Amino acid sequence: MNIYEVLRVKNKLVARNISTGVIAADGLIRAIQLRNAEKDNQNLILDPATGRITRIAKTAEQAKGKASFSEITSNRDPEIMFSNLRNLTKMVAKGLQPSLVVTGMVGMGKTHVVKQTLEESGLKESIDFVHFKGRATAAGLYITLYENSDKIIVLDDCDSVFKDDDAINILKGALDSYDTRMISYITSRELKDSYLNPVPRSFEFTGKVIFISNISQSKLDDAIKSRSFVQEISMTIDQVFLRMEQLLMKIEPKIKREHKESALLIMRNLHSKYDGVEVNIRSLIKASRIVAMGFEDPEVMVGEQIICQY
Repeated sequence: MNIYEVLRVKNKLVARNISTGVIAADGLIRAIQLRNAEKDNQNLILDPATGRITRIAKTAEQAKGKASFSEITSNRDPEIMFSNLRNLTKMVAKGLQPSLVVTGMVGMGKTHVVKQTLEESGLKESIDFVHFKGRATAAGLYITLYENSDKIIVLDDCDSVFKDDDAINILKGALDSYDTRMISYITSRELKDSYLNPVPRSFEFTGKVIFISNISQSKLDDAIKSRSFVQEISMTIDQVFLRMEQLLMKIEPKIKREHKESALLIMRNLHSKYDGVEVNIRSLIKASRIVAMGFEDPEVMVGEQIICQY
């Protein structure tokens, strides 16, 4: 007897042999049988002699299901999260990994950590690595990769490339881990570089790419994720406040610690009272500057700056 579990792969119902892990061929088990087994949380038994399918209850362990990995990340110390980001960036700096995609929350210092780590690794901006921020077309991306084909290219908030199939295909070539990475862009219009020299239709890319985006990892193209290390900076509100506490000594060094502590307390109070409070490092910097300035009612002043008023 062959026992199959029913699961979804890219939203398609399939049956997987529990013993071998092999997905059953299309048509071996009817769609209605798969749907009923999924609905009733059951497994399927296939009798190879007769081809007959019967349903059985899952074991207690199977019925319990697997734990969600988000349970681990939602309880993780933010310092570990950013330590992992630094280490992954070092891997790119040392040439151990050709690409890294950093995704997640706005205003938590993703770009700062990446650039600081590159510089601490002995790399100089504009010489060893370049930083580009903003919208990028497929043609612009291709030219950028060509002009910096031997450098580390940090693409920051260039989310438009994920909406362009041509740009995604170019990125696939750049992010691959093959020894030789050839990138092509075939167009009837001749492309030119910054010096108005013709850009070839294909070239070998020997550099590395670090892509920084505020979009969620779940919205990334699967081919991009499979070619890169991916680090998502995603935190609960408690983790964000903990992260800000951890950085109090480092941010705004000219501002007294007691002012920054007061600013953090104000942000906690505002978050407990109002909707739409932007809780991130950028907001903490604003709040710290307001408190240090000595306004008569700093909570109102901070609120005006960090609460989204719809």
